[in-house]
Amino acid sequence: MVAEFQIRAWQGDARHIQVLVHSSPAGDIRKPLTVACDPQQLEAARAVFRPGWYVEPDIERTLAEMGRGLAELLLPRPVYALLLSSLQSLAPGAMLRLRLCLDAALVDLPWEFLYRPDVEPTASVTGFLLFDHRISLVREAPAFERDPAFGRGPAPGQAPAALAGRQRILYAGARWFDEGGVRDQWGVQAEYQKLAESLAGVGDFLEFEFVPMEGDIERALSQPAVIFHYSGHTDVDKSAGYLVREVRLAQGRTQSVGKLYSFELANLLQRAETRLAVFSACNSGRWEFVEPLLRAGLPALIGTQGELTVQGAQIFCEALYARLAVGLSLDEALTAARFQLLNEGGFHGRASVEWGSFMAYMPATEAVLLPRPPEQAGVAASQELARRSSQATFAEVSGRIGPAPEAGAAVNLSDLRRAIVRSFSLDEEALLCADIRQALADDGVDLMLDLDALGGREQGEEALVLALIEYLNRRGYLSYLVEAVRRERPGSV
Repeated sequence: MVAEFQIRAWQGDARHIQVLVHSSPAGDIRKPLTVACDPQQLEAARAVFRPGWYVEPDIERTLAEMGRGLAELLLPRPVYALLLSSLQSLAPGAMLRLRLCLDAALVDLPWEFLYRPDVEPTASVTGFLLFDHRISLVREAPAFERDPAFGRGPAPGQAPAALAGRQRILYAGARWFDEGGVRDQWGVQAEYQKLAESLAGVGDFLEFEFVPMEGDIERALSQPAVIFHYSGHTDVDKSAGYLVREVRLAQGRTQSVGKLYSFELANLLQRAETRLAVFSACNSGRWEFVEPLLRAGLPALIGTQGELTVQGAQIFCEALYARLAVGLSLDEALTAARFQLLNEGGFHGRASVEWGSFMAYMPATEAVLLPRPPEQAGVAASQELARRSSQATFAEVSGRIGPAPEAGAAVNLSDLRRAIVRSFSLDEEALLCADIRQALADDGVDLMLDLDALGGREQGEEALVLALIEYLNRRGYLSYLVEAVRRERPGSV
């Protein structure tokens, strides 16, 4: 089960961002909040992912500081209060999908490294929002219509039909050529072999086919391919994104680079009825590359921030495909893949930081991209086994690194009610309401909050305090009350 928390944000001007919560389990914010923004901060966030970023000294601290700054933009206090309330309302085993609906100026920033505002400054990976394995993060507003040219593939906004029979994953690899022949500069053949071996257990469902990008990729995509996987390199040429088909060398120098532009690829993926495109390639999450594919109706896409290692790509994609192949959601598969990277480590034995460099775009509202017929023998058992494997990985990582910190507003509601009645008089509770109302107003939220609005003093203090707690809890702003009580009466709750 996955609940959605939709944030919509856009750059109002060069120095301000508008943010609202379109919907969440805890409520919404319909009046946009205005957040101050330094344009240099956005450029600095993008600049973190320069070549070799994953081995730079103190990179975790750099990412944490960047993520804290990004959280100030996207998760101002009222938004974060709703997020905490939404997490606390989740049923056991459920997930919260953080769906970011962003304009072109914000969409491809590294939001996967959002750092929790309620965690003290630290370089610990546990403070990153996505270290909470109940949270997944995807970009793009849900699309309820699509281009009719998309053929018989799944329409965003509709549950895709269950897949029966063998399905095709087309793995396209870009290679280099010189006087000596073929050079596997980007390790595409090794990645393919490793992924093919890891998917051997679901070979009755998924056929993993290799095609060199310098070959006839157009012909290869003339037949259905439920997943398109590209390994190589992507870039931008005059604001148009492209993937590299091949690199030709002469005397050690680049003579030519074959290109396939993403607007051309979009037409091919439409024809192939592709449900997911995965780009194991540097810069493949950039908006200039991604946009034509999404606009053509592709239900889901995974790209990356900056440079990517072969090892990181292999570990991530193995875990991703293993979950998707048994019919789990993209949310579950993404989370499992990120934690698998954290568990196995990064480049040359270092701690992994690439877990956050993978970016998911998902206009589809249905996240089970490869649904299996529930009556098919072994499907339910395979899904349960995959979920247990993920839970074991979460536990192993948490045991080594530490668990995600408890939410700052987490409190037993009965204990909170008793603490307020015990520690505050009615007059002091009226002042508490005024302080909370002002704090919300300072954060851009207008909320009618006083004792009379809650039923008046004549109903008795216990009932009045209970009404106050329920009123704020229903609207997702209980954290404001908890913070005010702890500030005024330290140690009371």
